[in-house]
Amino acid sequence: MVRTKWTWALFLAVALAAPAAGQTAKDFIAQADALFSQLWTTQYVESEASALRALLERAIALYEKALAQEGANAYVLSMLSRCHYMLADIFLPEKEKADAHAKGQEYGERALRTDPEFVRVEREKGFVEAVKVSPDIAACFWTYSNWARKIELGGAVGLLSAALRGDDKKLMALMERCLELERGYISGGPLRALAGYWAKHPFSKDPAKVKAFLDEAIATFPDYLENRLFYVEYYLLPAERWAEARAELQKIIDAPVGRDALENGYVKVRAVVLLGQIGGK
Repeated sequence: MVRTKWTWALFLAVALAAPAAGQTAKDFIAQADALFSQLWTTQYVESEASALRALLERAIALYEKALAQEGANAYVLSMLSRCHYMLADIFLPEKEKADAHAKGQEYGERALRTDPEFVRVEREKGFVEAVKVSPDIAACFWTYSNWARKIELGGAVGLLSAALRGDDKKLMALMERCLELERGYISGGPLRALAGYWAKHPFSKDPAKVKAFLDEAIATFPDYLENRLFYVEYYLLPAERWAEARAELQKIIDAPVGRDALENGYVKVRAVVLLGQIGGK
């Protein structure tokens, strides 16, 4: 739902209140989780972006307070990785995104390394082999998401440099592990991620794989609108299928926001912009 400014003022007064003395990591996590849930189920609209960002930053601050008490908490580290991805993706100006994604990647890797078995295998055989034994879908997914988006923000040079460094092998290992653990995580997140990988890889673009992954994501999670937006961005537009792209974007714009209101609301805004850009083609 979209809240009025008065409602936001009241909610922020509560959300931004100083925590009571003597609170435990468990207390901070519960407060942060409540704020995050409130944020995720509130529709993104541009007029409320600053208030929504304030809620996310407050949740981050609370997770960081928990982390100060429990530095090896995999859940908190993964939530910080997720929150930094959202902060960069939805709220930050372009010039600040890469640094936030770098921080999100760092939190994600720290979450992976809370597992002693991951640490052992990484020490003996390297990162790619360690990922294959990780049981943590959240740590794998948000490490990948931040890492891949940080590379993407570097443009063609960033993509090429990452491929030459071998980052693509590490990223693919993370996504293959996500598919093994839970391909429906975040409404098909691993499917979207792999579609993006095969759409943008500087040496190995594969439109057939892009379409297959996104067809599965849309069929399984039709109400998660980013699945449909990625289909437009990564498959229809590169193929110059303009009429289909316009029709799909209009479906996104007309769809209800549902339970994933923040993300779906943001996707609607992006769809309006993109429809305007290709309207005459």
